[in-house]
Amino acid sequence: MKSQDVVGAGNGTMYVSSFCAKCGGRFTLLSNQGETLFLKAVNAGPSGQELMSRVLEQAQATLPLAVDQSNSDILNTGVNWEDIRDEWIRIYPGKYTMGSPESEPGREIDEFLHEVHISGNFLLGKCVVTQGQWESIMGTTPWIDGGMLSSNPAMPAVFVSWEDTQRFIEKLNGSEGGNFYRLPTEAEWEYACRAGTTSMWSFGEDRHILGNYAWYVESESKMEDQYPREVGTRIANPWGLHDMHGNVWEWCHDVYDHDYYSRSPLVDPKGPEGSSKSPRVVRGGYYRYFTRHSRSASRNARDPFERHRSVGFRLVKNII
Repeated sequence: MKSQDVVGAGNGTMYVSSFCAKCGGRFTLLSNQGETLFLKAVNAGPSGQELMSRVLEQAQATLPLAVDQSNSDILNTGVNWEDIRDEWIRIYPGKYTMGSPESEPGREIDEFLHEVHISGNFLLGKCVVTQGQWESIMGTTPWIDGGMLSSNPAMPAVFVSWEDTQRFIEKLNGSEGGNFYRLPTEAEWEYACRAGTTSMWSFGEDRHILGNYAWYVESESKMEDQYPREVGTRIANPWGLHDMHGNVWEWCHDVYDHDYYSRSPLVDPKGPEGSSKSPRVVRGGYYRYFTRHSRSASRNARDPFERHRSVGFRLVKNII
């Protein structure tokens, strides 16, 4: 099962939804206030007997040190979407170990460790595509049509399906007269997210400072506050990319297959074969998810026609 959504009502209760990327089955769990505090305390902690033996220790360590995301000094507001729409980070060829070790807290079984070679240079958007960028190209506001109350040209463009991103890319390429833009492959995305690191996150292993780098779950937030945040308002990763951890899930090019890592090619993997209805990979976690979902190796999937408040995208610009 893959996590799909987390919703807090503002009083400490929380709905956690999951789905099966293979059969499409879905279920939702409801936690009360005490269970919510428990989940926040241990969401990135060890499993099984070790988890139970350490739960009190983790609760004492996590809750007092949790970052107040709404008041953090790290927050940088007033982003101008027109200033960042043409900001790209050059990603150079290299090799890395994709996936996560079995010892990594929060790891799932589809994160099988394997070596990957990225053979060519490409440019990756410094930030995800914003509402301002989307509206300037498409002339539509899907986040409003989806019932999202917060509209801001510097916020991520959400309520866009994988198929919607293809239409955006086609129109953008047409306007510039070439095949310049595309979605990153899953391997390219993780390579850029890690930025040369091998740790749980690109900044290290300390989840207590995750709020300096990412927007992630705050279950006590009121329902009307449960929306993405302006792009680029957290610290960038070592290569200068913002919001690779948290804020919104990001569509990748690849069809999702939980077992793909065990047979993927060494050089420039592009995902398994699939149909037009096959789930597509999303990466990065989002503002309503726990710390483990924002790890560099964490994988998730969505149906290609699904639109959701938590899913946006980042573009690759080919170097021609």
